[in-house]
Amino acid sequence: MVNRLVAVDDEDYRLPAPVRLALVGDFTQADELVINVARFPSVQAAIDAAPTGATLYFPPTMSPVAVPAGGFALKANNLTIDAMGIEFQVSNWGTPAFLALRSNGGADGHRYRIGMVKYVGVRGNHTGTTMRGSAPYCSGCGVWSNGDRNYVEYLRTDGMPTPIYFSSWDGSGATDRTGVGNRIGYVEFTRYNFGLLYVKQTGFDWGDAYVHDDLDDSGGVNPTHAIYCSAASGHRAGQGTIGRWQTVRNVSGHAYIFKFQDSLTFDSLTAVDSAGLVSFLSTKGIAGNQLIGTDLRSSGSDRAVSFSGVERCEDVSIGRIEARLKTGVQSWTLGLWVDGLCEIGSVNIETNHAAGLSTAVPEVTIRGVGSGRVGSLMINAKGVHSRPVELGDGTLAGQAAGWTLPIVRAPGSDNSMTAVPVAEYALSHSNAWGDGNTYLVAASPAKGVFRRGMRWGNSAPSVGVARGWVQIANGALSAATWAASTAVTAGAWWKLADGRVIRYLTAGTTGSTEPNPSTVGQTGGDGTTTWELMSAASASVVSEGNL
Repeated sequence: MVNRLVAVDDEDYRLPAPVRLALVGDFTQADELVINVARFPSVQAAIDAAPTGATLYFPPTMSPVAVPAGGFALKANNLTIDAMGIEFQVSNWGTPAFLALRSNGGADGHRYRIGMVKYVGVRGNHTGTTMRGSAPYCSGCGVWSNGDRNYVEYLRTDGMPTPIYFSSWDGSGATDRTGVGNRIGYVEFTRYNFGLLYVKQTGFDWGDAYVHDDLDDSGGVNPTHAIYCSAASGHRAGQGTIGRWQTVRNVSGHAYIFKFQDSLTFDSLTAVDSAGLVSFLSTKGIAGNQLIGTDLRSSGSDRAVSFSGVERCEDVSIGRIEARLKTGVQSWTLGLWVDGLCEIGSVNIETNHAAGLSTAVPEVTIRGVGSGRVGSLMINAKGVHSRPVELGDGTLAGQAAGWTLPIVRAPGSDNSMTAVPVAEYALSHSNAWGDGNTYLVAASPAKGVFRRGMRWGNSAPSVGVARGWVQIANGALSAATWAASTAVTAGAWWKLADGRVIRYLTAGTTGSTEPNPSTVGQTGGDGTTTWELMSAASASVVSEGNL
């Protein structure tokens, strides 16, 4: 049976008072208060008249609705905005469509069902007069709230700099409160700067979203992101979940950035034709099903997928990471700086560089203190490849101690694929890699940081190659000994007189005095070049013979 809404006490002389409705059909009575916004002199007047728990119904005949300069401010809690047939048009830069503030007394428990919020004015950028939060993009929102238990579903926005902002700030003052239990249903954003911006939220559920963009007008202050979490350690976000987010053409910046986030779980985060896939910065407790990036553009000096930060990431569990870069993109792909526990089921990477990247920064970089494992790592390096994989020295502070990579492949699968020479740049890791089938070289390695017990084949690669070399000490190897006034290339490994090993970070000419570093990881200058201390001792490799 089709339900009908029948108005009771609906005489015009009673307006603009709320209209009580009875539901006729399968149910005998509806106890909800429904307000027909079209019967009020203005949208704000209807909002002002709404008591707690009311539904504000916007008939489709009202569309489009012009949003005033200050936006529509909610004054009561637990309201439902039922506006699926409405296009709200914003013409003032930095203006929110719906504003739910604690200082107004109406920040909590709202449900937003909005057809479209569209910016129709002259677009500005992120800079300008400080407004709600910190800058115009904080105010130019479809929904802005610093409350709890708000639910935004089915919202579409076009041209709004920040479609949804869940903030810890109260109005223009930074009160630094924690928002609890806010939620998002299926939403869609285009022509945005920050799709979802959230600060100091916990117990949240960000549901599903489709985000697409081809515009970056951030004024050089901030790149675009489909999701951006927090900005400082003092605004950490807590426990939360994310469903399935899909992003297309996020042309400036990673599609997703999570900074200072604890205990985050997600289903899938995908990005197509975007600057980068995801960056986790100083996050702790990340668990997710899959990260998928296709046709990724250059992400500058950062990696397409990155786990890093000033506090490092901790305790990561990801089922699958896939990152495929556009042809000619000159960016590195994956960086794992993870302490504590890290478990990644599989990593699949495809690159096609136009020119060689610095071998000092490989396609995959792994660092971290604790226990880490990548079940399977496949690197398809087309075109001009970079160095494939680097693990740090377990003797360095926080440099890949306790990691295992049981399956690592960098194949040449067809005529356009260049096989990646892993062996030459093999850095230290657990002995699970050095099994005689992974590193296959014709002679003992000449450079790199190595760990005791690692082995190399003594002939050209083949399935049944015999193991011929064994590492008998931890440390670094270098085929070159430091000399004054000598040209060096970027990435070159040189041994100092007392056995310490440095790596040159830039090309140039050495000076007249040998460098004297004291701490592993220390950097410094030498003539016209710069160096990094890789190891305090030189390693030793001896032949095992044909076993």
